[in-house]
Amino acid sequence: MKKYIYFLYVLLLIFLSNSCVKDVLEKRPLDRISGDLVYKDKSLTDALLNDIYARTQFQIKSGQAGYNMGLIAGMGAESRAFGNWQAPSWLPLRILDPATGANALEYWPYDNIRAANEFIKNIQQSDYDEDYIIQRTSEARFLRAMMYFQMVRRYGGVPLVLIVLSPDAPDDSLFVPRNTEKEVYDFIASELDDIATILPESYPTEDDGRPTRFAALALKSRAMLYAASEAQFGTLQLNGLVGMPSNEANNYWKESYDASLEIIDNGPFSLYNKYPDDKAENFHQVLVDKDNSEVIFKEKYDAALGKYHNWDYLCEPDGFRAGWGSNFNPFLDFVDLFEFTDGRSGVLDRSKMNQSTLWNLPDTFALKDPRFRASVFYPESPWQGKVVYFHKNTIWTNPETGQRETVSSGTIGDDKWPAAAPARNYKKTGFLVRKRVDESLIKPINGEGNTDFVVFRLGEILLNAAEAAFYLGHPDEALLYVNQIRERAGMPELTTITEEIIRHERRVELALEGHSYWDLRRWRIAQGLLDGLRTKGIQYTYDYDAKMYILKLVNAETAARVFPEKHYYLPIGVQRISDNPNLVENPGY
Repeated sequence: MKKYIYFLYVLLLIFLSNSCVKDVLEKRPLDRISGDLVYKDKSLTDALLNDIYARTQFQIKSGQAGYNMGLIAGMGAESRAFGNWQAPSWLPLRILDPATGANALEYWPYDNIRAANEFIKNIQQSDYDEDYIIQRTSEARFLRAMMYFQMVRRYGGVPLVLIVLSPDAPDDSLFVPRNTEKEVYDFIASELDDIATILPESYPTEDDGRPTRFAALALKSRAMLYAASEAQFGTLQLNGLVGMPSNEANNYWKESYDASLEIIDNGPFSLYNKYPDDKAENFHQVLVDKDNSEVIFKEKYDAALGKYHNWDYLCEPDGFRAGWGSNFNPFLDFVDLFEFTDGRSGVLDRSKMNQSTLWNLPDTFALKDPRFRASVFYPESPWQGKVVYFHKNTIWTNPETGQRETVSSGTIGDDKWPAAAPARNYKKTGFLVRKRVDESLIKPINGEGNTDFVVFRLGEILLNAAEAAFYLGHPDEALLYVNQIRERAGMPELTTITEEIIRHERRVELALEGHSYWDLRRWRIAQGLLDGLRTKGIQYTYDYDAKMYILKLVNAETAARVFPEKHYYLPIGVQRISDNPNLVENPGY
């Protein structure tokens, strides 16, 4: 049945978009196709809704295609992309300009919002049973709320368009002005409150992947956290088009807190703990295992049905890859965030990266937070029964000459030690992204990525609750939630809680999941942390005689990063303002 629906979905998309059916389209306008055909067959109706799902930004690529899938991690100084031509590498180094816009960061999905509005309107006029109409309408409203959230955190207030606008309407109806940022967040909250009373708590297997009431609450938990942060740390500007009223911060913290607690106290979710004896493997599987107690909402992938991604193809380390591989490279600055398991700071001593001090790297990294080992490939990381290498060359005493030599090709010694790692592993930062990579895929090719993309999970909701509780004056409760996260990770319990601790724990637990850049912005600390930052990496030489490494600190990017104050909001852009003169540009542009 699922294959049949997918086949109809593909046929529908071809029918609506293929230029080869020009004559058909001339005889039957698109709006009449939608009304006459799509809403008389549930398979076609579902296919149309699936298209709205597919164009809503919560995909594994975070709305960015192909080689730009690591864009949000790149913007948040977690990692870069292998090629300097890829947006995760060059966009963080660039000042945004209203003439050219925010490039791959852009998201202005009014075509998809129109599709959602049309769907909501037209399905109400169908002859389907009431339960089906209510269910699918609620899903479309959820997707529309998600789209508005993705926009408001980029641009601040945007036009709230909740009806189908006719192209023949007068200009004052078509040129919709921006709503205030508060109005957009309030709409999202109200919409989610309503559909959370309608959506079911779970679905049968064939409908897995549709939003439940807990998914609606999770989106509210996240969105209200952003609204509260903007009120507490941001500045009200342009008569409220950007910024939130500071005197309402507590109201939004409470909205986020209440939504989070509803999930924590009454949801069927628990922190994933299938492999309690191996904390690193356990954490790695949180985003890989499809049978997962922690997942609240996910975008499903099934390569057999043609729904796939290329994350594994891009991330597989050189030496294990069949194609591109080794594409996303974490920075040393990011690696430093992960503490050691005894609670010590995880910052590695730069003064000992002097090309003479010897490092026992496997032992050093084995003592880091298991979430680091689950998220990052480092020298001699275990993988698929072997290890991943990162050294550029090897120094050893040649037994034939008795002389110390530097070797960068072939193997040496009786154990056939590789004189150098595959080049793509060591060229950028000395680390690779491991998070979400499926170890069971051997030499994955493009089109084999099959892991679901987890949009909301309980780990995030616990951290949302901790942050909201802290600002509402409940530090003990905040500490409780943070310690639940740390216990699952195998990290020591904390006895005190601070704003800095909550933020640090969030950056570690949710690392490389598309949160850090947005979090740094909403806390209004991005400028201080990112502007002028020259990220670092490590170049490794292996000392074969000592069985240890010599480290050299290197620049990981081609230039220092830029984050002026105006980057707390993206530019609306010259083209959009030209198209709609009622739009107002954001401050600083």
